[in-house]
Amino acid sequence: MEIRQLKYFLEITKTGHLTTAAKQLFVTQSTLSHGLRQIEEELGVPLFDRVGRGLKLSEAGEIFRVYAARALQELEAGRMALEGLANMQSGTLTVGIIPTFLHTLVPAVVAEFNRLYPKIQLVFRELLAPEIEALLLSGDLNLGLAFDRRGVEGMDSEPVFEEEMLFVAHQGHSLAQAKSLHLKQLQDVPLVLLSQRFATRRIVEQHFQAQGVKLRVSVEMESVYALIEACRYSQELACIVPDRAAHQHAQGMCQIPVHPRIRRTASLLWNSNTSRSPAAQAFASLLQQRCGVLQAQH
Repeated sequence: MEIRQLKYFLEITKTGHLTTAAKQLFVTQSTLSHGLRQIEEELGVPLFDRVGRGLKLSEAGEIFRVYAARALQELEAGRMALEGLANMQSGTLTVGIIPTFLHTLVPAVVAEFNRLYPKIQLVFRELLAPEIEALLLSGDLNLGLAFDRRGVEGMDSEPVFEEEMLFVAHQGHSLAQAKSLHLKQLQDVPLVLLSQRFATRRIVEQHFQAQGVKLRVSVEMESVYALIEACRYSQELACIVPDRAAHQHAQGMCQIPVHPRIRRTASLLWNSNTSRSPAAQAFASLLQQRCGVLQAQH
């Protein structure tokens, strides 16, 4: 079985169509069909079922996809390891990261990484934590940065820092002069929060429930910065956001600690079944250094 055949197979799993996959791979449809047929003949099972004009993975195809993706990721890691011996003069590093960290933490690390390894292409994908995990396990990401996910099968989780959640509101808000707030003081306070798609929202809900406080969610939005800006223009609304986002984007607004404290842990996520490329390890090291500096300042 050849590497190109594995690439053909995986591209077809993504597109579900031979024509589209052939265009993405810059090969003819007949070449792609022939390569797929060779794999199926070698394995002795059909990998796809035809559905209308498209292709759907068979049960055997679903199983083989995991191993094919892992094999290519291992080969890429090996290639990157050899490039690492030559001071990482080429290659691509693909990182999945949740939105808040992408905007508050990563830019400085990107600049330093590019200065040290200018010939390594960095690709960042802004994703939610479950999406990062899935793409790491499928081999589509080299590294992830999200919330601590210890205990997930096939995933190594390496905590790098903790974040505290703050109450943020307009200076004219009725609670703006408080030095700190107990969660019980937020009963019936209109809040702007992330939607329930986000782990941060679930963390906030769990803390309120533990204190027997009912959340009053007046507005749901899909961005931490949108939450802050909505509160900037209202003296009634407030939000609960990570301290880094608050310090960077809520200047001129009140930023108040809440008790009991609401914390979340950021972690580097790795596929435990594959090798860590030198580029991924170098980026992770720079990120950890940056986090250490920020923690000391904080």
